[in-house]
Amino acid sequence: MLPNKTILVAPLDWGIGHASRCIPIIKELLSQNQQVIVAADGAPYELLRKAFPQLRFEVFPSFTPHYSKGSSLVWPVLKQSPVLLQQMVKDHRWVENFVRNNKIDGIISDNRFGAYSTEVNSVFITHQLHIKPPDLLAFSAPMIEFVNKLIIRKYSACWIPDFEGKQALAGELSNPPFKHISTKYIGPLSRFEAFDSTIEAKEKDIDFLVMLSGPEPQRSILENKVLEQLKGRNESVVILRGLPKAPDVPNTFPNIKMLNHATDKQLYELISKARTVVARAGYSTIMDLVALRKPALLIPTPGQTEQEYLAEYHENNGLFQRKLQSDDSFFDVSFNDDAGTKNYTFQESRLSEHLAGWISSL
Repeated sequence: MLPNKTILVAPLDWGIGHASRCIPIIKELLSQNQQVIVAADGAPYELLRKAFPQLRFEVFPSFTPHYSKGSSLVWPVLKQSPVLLQQMVKDHRWVENFVRNNKIDGIISDNRFGAYSTEVNSVFITHQLHIKPPDLLAFSAPMIEFVNKLIIRKYSACWIPDFEGKQALAGELSNPPFKHISTKYIGPLSRFEAFDSTIEAKEKDIDFLVMLSGPEPQRSILENKVLEQLKGRNESVVILRGLPKAPDVPNTFPNIKMLNHATDKQLYELISKARTVVARAGYSTIMDLVALRKPALLIPTPGQTEQEYLAEYHENNGLFQRKLQSDDSFFDVSFNDDAGTKNYTFQESRLSEHLAGWISSL
């Protein structure tokens, strides 16, 4: 029997991807009879609160950077870097105060840089050990990696939701591991691991399932472009807007169904009924699609070098197809039955084993 501990889980709130991949972690902690407190803000707070209404939630105030409508996210982030650094300090102070006033035994932070404590074991989860700057700033890669190491070293350990080596879903982003940092590859994390590992279609009555996500204004820009390209077409379309806090959905064409949010079960059903999935190239989305062995068209967020790399990487290895947001033909795409993720073996992660060992050490 494992000792009963109280674990604070804190995902980054830049989009919902970090929160969605915390779902299997929280489920596994609960299955091992651990107490879980979720500290989040914005859309991740809403997503996880709907997934785990029985848990205790704390609003963890955050700062979400503002992005431009242009093709580069680098300069907007650099301009706001002083504020981001201040937020890291605020995050750390908030966590230390929360740990002192609550019986917290361990912390799991998904990419929230300041969510660590000097008093309890703190784990940092990331798939980006090696952050890729844009080509014009390639010279800055060593400095960026140095800063990334400094941040991760503040944690007791770093867990990477990927495989080590050639099977890595994040490619050069997650491999090789850093030296002199306690690093564990825990395998990809998908909220759909509890479902069937392969989608065998029921009746495929959705021609296109469009899964929007990511920061504004790029999320809205893609939504508007999708609607423009669907004008005059007759296919059955479902657009999942990725806005769990939005109260209303806009009126569109009769053949298009708009949803602000879907539960895991609802999303699984939508994916299983869809002939074609169109989505951003976020790593959490990629893990979900691979877990379900579902081929898809990936449209990376412009200027987000991580997504641009992942989309091109998986286009080259035959896992997914890729288009740019600037393209005018998102929906002229087809898949072979024997292509893409159907040829990829999604190995089971060792999350249960890693969590049990970690809990025993607390």
